[in-house]
Order: sequence, then structure tokens, then C-alpha cells
Amino acid sequence: MTERRHRRTFRLALLALAPVAALTAAPLAVSAATARPAAVRALQGDLESLIAERAAVAADLPVDALWAEATRLGSLAREVDPEAADAAFDALLADRATGPKTVLLVAAARMAGEEPEVERLVDALQPLLQDADPAVAVAAAGLLADPVFQLLPVERSDELVEELLAAARDVDRAPDDRMQFAVTAKAHGDGQTSRDVQRILMSFLNSSDPALRGRAALAMASIGEMLSARGELERLAALPGPEGRLADAYLRQESLRDYYESRLRKQKALREEALYNRDLDGPLDSVQRVMRMILDSHVEGDKVSEEELLDAALDGMLRSMDNHSNYFSPEMFAEFQQDLQAEYGGIGAYVGVDRDDNIFTITRPIYSGPAYRANLRTDDKIVRIDDWPTHENGVSKPTEDVIRRLKGEPGTIVKLYVWRRGMDPALIERPTDDMIVEVERALITVPPVQFQMLPEGVGLIELTAFSGVASQELERGLRALLADGAKGIVLDLRGNPGGLLSEARDVVDLFLPAEKLVVSTESRIRETEKMYTRKPPLVPEDMPVVVLIDRFSASASEIVAGALEDHGRATLVGQRSFGKGSVQNLFRMPGVDDDDWDDQNRNRYRDNWEPLTKDRNGNGEFDYAPRIKLTIARYMLPSGRSIHRELDENGDITSSGGVEPTEEVRQKRWETWKLEEMIEIQGDRVVRDYIDGHWDANVELFRELAIGDSGDASKYPGFEEFYAGLDTRLNRDDVRFLVRREVRRRVQDQQGAAFPRGDYQQDFQLQRGIAIVLEELGLDWRDFPEFLLTFGYEHAGGVERDEDRIAADTESDKDRQSVRDALELLAAARTKDRELSDADLARLAELLSQLDH
Repeated sequence: MTERRHRRTFRLALLALAPVAALTAAPLAVSAATARPAAVRALQGDLESLIAERAAVAADLPVDALWAEATRLGSLAREVDPEAADAAFDALLADRATGPKTVLLVAAARMAGEEPEVERLVDALQPLLQDADPAVAVAAAGLLADPVFQLLPVERSDELVEELLAAARDVDRAPDDRMQFAVTAKAHGDGQTSRDVQRILMSFLNSSDPALRGRAALAMASIGEMLSARGELERLAALPGPEGRLADAYLRQESLRDYYESRLRKQKALREEALYNRDLDGPLDSVQRVMRMILDSHVEGDKVSEEELLDAALDGMLRSMDNHSNYFSPEMFAEFQQDLQAEYGGIGAYVGVDRDDNIFTITRPIYSGPAYRANLRTDDKIVRIDDWPTHENGVSKPTEDVIRRLKGEPGTIVKLYVWRRGMDPALIERPTDDMIVEVERALITVPPVQFQMLPEGVGLIELTAFSGVASQELERGLRALLADGAKGIVLDLRGNPGGLLSEARDVVDLFLPAEKLVVSTESRIRETEKMYTRKPPLVPEDMPVVVLIDRFSASASEIVAGALEDHGRATLVGQRSFGKGSVQNLFRMPGVDDDDWDDQNRNRYRDNWEPLTKDRNGNGEFDYAPRIKLTIARYMLPSGRSIHRELDENGDITSSGGVEPTEEVRQKRWETWKLEEMIEIQGDRVVRDYIDGHWDANVELFRELAIGDSGDASKYPGFEEFYAGLDTRLNRDDVRFLVRREVRRRVQDQQGAAFPRGDYQQDFQLQRGIAIVLEELGLDWRDFPEFLLTFGYEHAGGVERDEDRIAADTESDKDRQSVRDALELLAAARTKDRELSDADLARLAELLSQLDH
């Protein structure tokens, strides 16, 4: 019965399609007489042939007629067999011989189906952006603006935006076509793209042609840019015709939204005011009395304000509940927002006051930012910003004041006076024009990811925070490592304090298949919520993955590490994580509002260049309302275990919580006297001076040594003379460590990319992670000289090789070199899978005899 019904539906679908040719008789030049035999032939074929036949008709249709045809074809074909229909559409899209209009028709039909493969659609549509027929190119751009393409991988999306913006700026194209390209670019781009699109559309909005101004206003309204377009939309809405009606609809829509938002704000304010003013008598009187006593009688009562005391009281109340609930003053919340957003308008550099000279200094440029492009480098001193000095009478001005002047609207120019070592110190207080470096501010993304390909195809990637761009940046890094031939991945989450829960889920998405549980939450006031992965993994499922954690890995870091461990996807190496398994929500202080601002890029976040529209306290600066961070739930890993560290009423730990590593490895601990000696040598700048003296003649050598030096100090030019002149108790290997760290810092600036903090030559936890990756690949780390000569810990899977003990046991540098030469001979033999030659054996015997004192 089911089979007969299926055949009957199929015949009805075919018959329903038959009259379509008659409806399009004029453009197709097909008569009703020829349409009927076509329907008969279709009845004799299957669904694939039907779709192919109808798709072929598209070549003769005008572009505007394609969409109705796509709707009819898609809906009727899916009534017969949805899966087969989508498969047939996909096959046509994959066929490079398919004509442009057919691609448009088939893509439109496929986008209405189940789970369209967005990359396949883009592969088919993107080439049409350059089609000789402008109508085809614009239609392709229109389709690419569909929300379904929000699932497009970051790299493809960036590539698409670049091409769309280029087309939108192409003055040889028609204005309406350029506006469509710009609108589609906005759908795929970030904040910078939004500003680029706005500038493009504004150029048309300022046109002397009223008709063009009207269409530009409609384009801006379609992407939510109502503020700039309002005047033109109001003019257009007064005119008859479809454009006037559309403009009127946009204005009505905004009016309704403003009305309901206004009502909602008023109701919320009334409710919050009622809650805020409830039960004011009683316990709060005690708070007022204590505050008055502090201000009147405390020895430092004259140094605090009533507002500061109230902030402290509120914070103490919240922290008494748990360690993660707290109160944010407006200033604290502004900093918190910046950390989560990871984007700001500025020059792009890590900065601070150098404790050695008390001058405001670039500690490291952000290598993707404008400061680096303007040739600003690590240790450059900013002594003046425009006409404002950063340093007066030997004292640097407050860091926050300097940073505020460095930040600003993207596209604006800031003039920096830069002093470098070797210049006349008098120029610090009286800089000259030849010290000027002009930097064009840009939207800066603070990079949370650094990565490096280690020897033997081990990809190391470090994620420092779960900010709003964490998963995107991690995906970029992983794609680069995979393209470079990575055979295994070490994900470093050490020291990562956490961040956004949604980013944790998106990071796990890169490693696990779809529909895998990542985390669930248990709450007293909400139903249990569960978060699952949503797409196929980027990292191949058979590729070894190791995750490094330590006692400072918290919150989102623990969720990622725990989820990957629970699903058997990764081995965890390091130390038990922090144990923050609670969920916090941010609540605005009832009865207090943020200042209002002109959100020019529509990101719902106040960027530092955006102007105030309502300054509630009249201080001339934007102020957030205070926020309350309140713990409302607990995280549970996929296995059901909690990662939260539990404390009793006395603050004693009752449950350690955290994520326990599969293999516990502790880092190397330096002796106190060694640390003090190293700090003293660094403070004297002798290491930097040594590198300065040898840099120009040895740039390529230093680049190689930054990657790996096999623990051999003799590879550094002039090292013996340098070491002899230090008069230090540190051994040569300790000084080599200091030199190599400075070399890596310099090489970062030269190559424009930061190394991860983990260094496989010194990092015991990373060494064990590398060893595990190689073991899962069926390899032994001892077979590779880069590792054999530097791994110095038993947790790497070999024999403990304590550098300090070796230095103490050998009586001379000649003995130490003999050990290294012997290890190199053995490593070469293991790598080449051969026995030692007679000559090598004789050399090895000689080296060992030198140690037999």
C-alpha cells in the first residue's frame, strides 16, 4: 500500500510540473504541444532526470523568473523523496559543467532543503560573482546573503568577504550591483567589515541622484543601519510605489521596535525600583552606621569615599556566598567587558611601564596590528602621544591614562614619539620630530591563540582565554597546522582562566563529532541545560590529541579538557586543574542604567571611540551601571562528574574538584638562588646587549636557535667570552637558557608571530605530551635527536637527565661536550636504524673513556 501511494505521489508531482513550460512559453519559445510530450517523457524517468530536465530550462529564463521555478521544483521534488531530491541538487552543484543560471536555480532550491552543505553551495555560487552577466553576479550575491551561510568556516567566510568588498568598491559596476555586494559582505563580516560596508553605502547615500540615495537608504535599512538612513527613508516613504512602501515598512518596523523596547524598559525599571526600595528599613541602617564610623574615625577614613565603602560592602556580601560571586563597579565592569570582547580600537600592542627605567614601553606588539606594521617593536618607548607627554620628571604617567590616549576610532591617526635604546636620553623629556611614528588605529583583536609546528609533525597550539574570538582563532591555528602536515596535536590550556561557555562548546566542536554532550548545568532556579557539539570535527578523529592543564586552568578550560577526556578523545597531561565548575550570570544593578551611546557598528558593545548620547552623571565619560556576578548553577561533565572544588564553612577543602590529568607531570622548579641570579642578570640587560652585538651578523642562525638549539651553548656566537665576563654562579646551560629566551623574543618580532609559551626544550609537561603523541603514532621520542638531546625528565618516558646534576658531576666543559657527542652518535644510529660503524664505535669508546676519571 505504501509503495503504491509513493508511486501515485510521484506521478502527481510530475503532472504538476508539466504545465510549468506553458507558463514560461514566451521566454522559452515552447508551445503547449511540446510541453505535453515532455511531461510524458518525465513520467518515464526518475526523480533525478526530472530535476535535471527542469534545471536545464533555467538557461533560457530571465534571472527574476528563476526563484519561482526553484520554489516549485524544490517543493514538488521533496514531496516525492526529500533525500533523493537534495542529493540530485547536490550532484548538479558539484558538476562544473552546470550553467550559471542553472546553478542559481539549483542553489535556491537546495537552500530550502534539509541541512544544505554550505561549502558546496559557496563553491558553486562564488565563481558567479565574476560572471559576465551582471544580473547573474548580483543574484549570486543575493543568495550568499542568506543566514544559512553563517555556518561557513571562518577562512571561507573571510575569503568571500574580501571578494565581495572588492566587487562593491569596483566603480565599473552599476551602483545597485555594488550595493548588493556590500550588503552580502555585511552578512559575513566582522566589525571592520561593517564599517567598510557602511562607508560604501554612505557614498551612495550622499549622491546627488535622489533615486540612488533612496536605494542606498533601503540597502542600509536592510542591514539595520537605520540611524544614517532615516532622513532619506522618510523622504522616500512619502512617495508612491514599491520603494516608498518598503521604506515606510522599515520605518514602521523601527517605530514598533522602539515602542515595545521603551515599554519593556519602563516595566523593568518599575519592577527593579520596587525590588530595590523594598524593606529598606532595618538591616541596611547598620551598613550606613558602619560606613559613617569608618569615614569619621578610621585612621585612613579620609582616603576613601562613601561610594567606595558601599562597593566593598556589596562585594563582601557576594563573596561570602562563594568565591566566584562578586560585585563590579562601573570601572571594573568596563575592564571585564574588554577582556571578554577581545576587540578594541587602538594601535595593537601589549604595553606597560618598564620597571628598569620607569618609561611607558611596548612589551610586545600584536603582530596582526597597526603598531607592528608601523615598525614598532618590543622595548620601544612611547614618550609622547600627539602633544601629550607620557613621562615627566622621571615618572611615567598612569598607565590607564596612556592607554586611553592610544585607543580610538579605527581609521584615525595617532602620532607617537618613540625613543629607542642608544638614542640621547635627553630626548625622553624633549622628543624631536624625527622620532615621530604615525599609526593608523584599527579594530584590534587580542589574539588568544599561538601555535608552532614542532619537530616530527607535532602541532603545538596554545589557547590563553575563552574570549569571543577563541574558537575562531583556534580553528585558524589548527587549519594552519593541519595544512603544514601535523600528525598530532598538543592543545595547551595551562594558565587559561576560562571565559565564555559558548566558546568552550565551539572549541570542543573542533575535536568531536556532532551530537556529543559537552557539558550540562544543574541549577536551583532553572531546568537542566545541556550543550552538544553541532558539526563534524576539524581535527581527524584518528589523530592523537594531548591536552596540557595545570592548577591555573579553570572554568571553560576544565570543561574542554574534561569533555575531551570523557569521550576518550584526548590524553590529559600536567596537574589537577583549578576546580571552578560553577555558572555565573551578570545582572545589572536594579534601578541603575548604563549611559547611552551611538552604537555605530551595531555590535551592542560600547567601543571607546563611539560618542555618548546620554551622560547620566555628567562626568563627560561613558559609565556602565554596576553589575552583580551571581553563581546560579554548577557544570557537570559528560560523565556526570562535577569539576567544582567544594569548601566547608571554615574555608577548608572538602572536595578537590578540578580535572585530574591522565598523567601527572610537575614542571621544573628552579632553586631560589638561581632565580635571584637570573633576575639580576636580566636586570643588568647584559643578555640583551650580547644579542644586540651579534644580531645583525647572525640573524639566520638565531632564527634556527629559536626553534631549537639541542641544548648546546657552543652554537651561540661568542658565548664563551660572554659567559666568562658574567662572573656568575649559574652554569653555562642556565645562561644558555636566558640567551635563548631573549633570542626567541627577538625572532618573534622579526617573523611577526609569537611562539607559544611552552618550549619543548625546557617544558617537562610539553615533553611528556610530545612523547604520548609519538607513542600513539607508533614512534619513540628517543629516535629523534631534537628530543633526545633536550628532553630532561623521566616523565618523557626515558631516563632522567638532570642538567644540574650533570653539570655538577662533570669536571669540565670538555666532559659535558663528550656526553653530548656520545648522545648524538647514539641518536643518529637509532634514527637510521643501523648499527654503529667501527669508526663510530671507536669514537664512542673514546668519549666514554674521557668521562672515566
